Amino acid sequence: MFQSKVLKVVPVMALLLSGTAAQALTADQVWADWQALAMGAGVKISAATEVKGDGELTLNGVTLAPQGGKGGATISEVMLVEEDDGSVTIYPEDIKVEVSPPEGRTGKLDIVHEGLGLSVHEDEGGLGYGAFADSLSVMVQASGPNTNLDLKVNLTALDGRYTREKLGMLLGIAAERLTYDIANKDSSVDSKQTSDTTGLDLTAELTVPEGLDLMSLQGPADFFAAARNGLGLLVEVKQGSSDGTVEDASPFMPLNMRFTSGPAVTGIEMSKDAFAVDTQVTTVAATLLPPMVPAEIPVSMDEMMIGFGMPVVTAEPGDYGLAMKLGNLVIGEGAWAMVDPGATLARDPINLDVDVSGKVKVDLIDLMESSENGTQPKSLPELMTLDVTTLGLSLAGAALSGSGAFTFDNSLVAAGGPPMPLGSADLRLEGGNKLIDGLIAIGILSEQDAMGARMMMAMFGKPEGEDVLTSKVEAKEGGAIFVNGQRIQ
Repeated sequence: MFQSKVLKVVPVMALLLSGTAAQALTADQVWADWQALAMGAGVKISAATEVKGDGELTLNGVTLAPQGGKGGATISEVMLVEEDDGSVTIYPEDIKVEVSPPEGRTGKLDIVHEGLGLSVHEDEGGLGYGAFADSLSVMVQASGPNTNLDLKVNLTALDGRYTREKLGMLLGIAAERLTYDIANKDSSVDSKQTSDTTGLDLTAELTVPEGLDLMSLQGPADFFAAARNGLGLLVEVKQGSSDGTVEDASPFMPLNMRFTSGPAVTGIEMSKDAFAVDTQVTTVAATLLPPMVPAEIPVSMDEMMIGFGMPVVTAEPGDYGLAMKLGNLVIGEGAWAMVDPGATLARDPINLDVDVSGKVKVDLIDLMESSENGTQPKSLPELMTLDVTTLGLSLAGAALSGSGAFTFDNSLVAAGGPPMPLGSADLRLEGGNKLIDGLIAIGILSEQDAMGARMMMAMFGKPEGEDVLTSKVEAKEGGAIFVNGQRIQ
């Protein structure tokens, strides 16, 4: 996609509402605030005419343009109305954006709205604003020698609120419906995607260190310093049910897919204390039509969850963790029949459940700084403990489960050696031999490969019943590894 100074204009149109106003808000004060904030962001804002009325200010021919750059945006008319509660409501009319892409490329950005309004108000800790609209659409078109992008995003029944506090910013966005339509074509990609989501609720909190001007962050070094001083972001996104399509005409892996999903929640935390991402989705379903396959292949699952978290900067051991769960994943008979037409393998749902956690000492900012500067890091990460609370995988009639706990000796890490584990884990495999027999029968495994797999199972597995093997893995002092009491290292 093209890049241009004009892209500064779009976020500035929102930031114009975040300046500091006088004690009693008036239309004139909000307009003056816009101009001052735009100037600080490198954008000039002006109006062809200003018409004052009783508690109103009408701006005609409003333009926003990067100072010393090409492109910009125009708003045919903006009306600022002073409300009885002391706030000011802004009603913009038609918005036109002129882009200035690099030579050899073309671009277009359109913003269309119905019932759009912006409310500016005095709030505890600073000036806040709200946004509301019956509908708001953003359309982007970009093309060049080897690319062609067409994007449309639409929000229905939009309701948003922004508050600037002394040491942070709070943002909330809600919409009854979110849709997007993306078409992307270049020398290696020819894809189309659509999505329709009912219900969107986003909340975000940006923590800003005292005295930091966000506009002053110009490069990695500035962001690293701000992160160490307390710059942080906390986001939660809730959405209702979704459905959509994916079409990919790639010569390498063409694919058509329809999908649906139930309600989902995603959380993101980024600060000097922690980096964490957590996503939970219910009732995911998709219908695939891979190339050279005559019938559609349905895929569904009752639950999908992925969670990861770790400390960012910690002098003392901090908590990390990884959790993954795929619940009751069912693959349609059409897919099974391609590899196993005789139904040799069990068609059981696939389940994955992993939950590991522990303690680690790390300075991720130092590692990123050293990578950016080409220098040696001041400290190396140290893995302190690993707790395997849950390890479970079941498919095609076989099931693997396990748990364990380890501590680590990091005395060799500084010299380039690995952390040395100390602890044990218990593993259990049910139906392993039956699965191997099935894979041989359908031609996925050869007898020779299967023989090697059975030898490994016999060497490290202890029979506990019909087609049941257990293993106890122990890591002891000096780097010694034992399996079922037999030393293997």
